[in-house]
Amino acid sequence: MSRDNVIAVAKYKYKYYVLPNLNMENQFNIDYIKQMLDSKNCKFTRDRGKALIIGHNIQKKINTEYGVNEKNIY
Repeated sequence: MSRDNVIAVAKYKYKYYVLPNLNMENQFNIDYIKQMLDSKNCKFTRDRGKALIIGHNIQKKINTEYGVNEKNIY
């Protein structure tokens, strides 16, 4: 069975969120991510570069199959 995981850096309402270890087939879509961000009190940053660095540091530790991907949520 494949790992099929990804780290998402999502931009939502001028904030950047890092969401580690999402399933690429089921969880890496706009509706799921938006629902997750609205329902939880997730930490964020307003700096895109900082969010990407955090995502890549997590990538070094857990080595996801699809790496770090950015997603804009409107």
